[in-house]
Amino acid sequence: PRVAARGGRRRGARRRRGALAMAAPGTHRVGAFARVTGLERTPHLNGEISELLRQTDAGRWVVRVRSSLKAVRPENLHPAAAEVPDAARRGFGGAAAATAHLLLELARSGGNRAPTAALLPTSVLIWIITTLAGCYWLHRPLSAPEAVLPGISEMGVAPPARGVYRGGSAMVGLSLASTIRLYSTLLLPHLADGAAAGRAAESTNMGYVAALGVALQGVFTLETGLSGQTLLHFAGAIAFVLGTMWHADASNALFADLGDTALAASPAARVAIGVRRACSEGLPVMLLLVPVGLQVWHWATGSESKGRLQNMIGIAQWALVLNFAVFYCTYACDFWVVLEAS
Repeated sequence: PRVAARGGRRRGARRRRGALAMAAPGTHRVGAFARVTGLERTPHLNGEISELLRQTDAGRWVVRVRSSLKAVRPENLHPAAAEVPDAARRGFGGAAAATAHLLLELARSGGNRAPTAALLPTSVLIWIITTLAGCYWLHRPLSAPEAVLPGISEMGVAPPARGVYRGGSAMVGLSLASTIRLYSTLLLPHLADGAAAGRAAESTNMGYVAALGVALQGVFTLETGLSGQTLLHFAGAIAFVLGTMWHADASNALFADLGDTALAASPAARVAIGVRRACSEGLPVMLLLVPVGLQVWHWATGSESKGRLQNMIGIAQWALVLNFAVFYCTYACDFWVVLEAS
């Protein structure tokens, strides 16, 4: 009996580890999403995400894939996760409530308390990581088996990951816009004299563009076919990337000459400035060009390594977004130094 009990505990531990690695897939039903696999006559559709529309008398499912309709056997459709677990819902709601409390505290104090001011850009990093991790876990049943990291936009295509993607992106946009507001009121007065006023306004405005972009691409998620919503999604993603890069360029120029400010006297602030430069000068362009170059090479050579290409694109996207998250998070140090010195 003791051996059997130990064996049962080991099997239960393995099942729990499997549950943590991947959300449970759902069932075939109208309106659900599924990944197409194992097609022999149309192999170019393998790996595509489709929407189940209806079931035929022969038992096949009519799906919408790449803006066209196709009848597919159930065994060639791997359905998405069924729903967001209750524990994840409560955790997401608690994080949203904590963020709302932080924003209210900042409004009451006018952003003049160092701990709460420093928490705001930190929340941008936390929300980005939480959103990506939650979407990855819920999207895993739809991911190709060989996929290391799916494309970020792909994780917002189907529910239940789509709900987390939208909610998390909205919270990132709100936290980022509030961070840019504090940046303009706490840091720019120490950096922008008359000659630098134009760069100060540029850095602020582009920060708001980035915040609007991340919220826009989250609300208007990617669809399986070309549509107005898909175009809005890509417009938001481009606004986030270009807005961040433009903001970073102007911000780095402003921080190049600190004069006799409290930021100049703080080793921690100088480290934060160095991290921002490392995150924004050269690395984003490289992360953008690598997948584009691989895609061009794939088209030019006719290579069949589609899975490897998708992995490289996914890894580059995750690295770019996390790089920007770290960039914005370092403002926490600047906020703390300026407020503690005042």
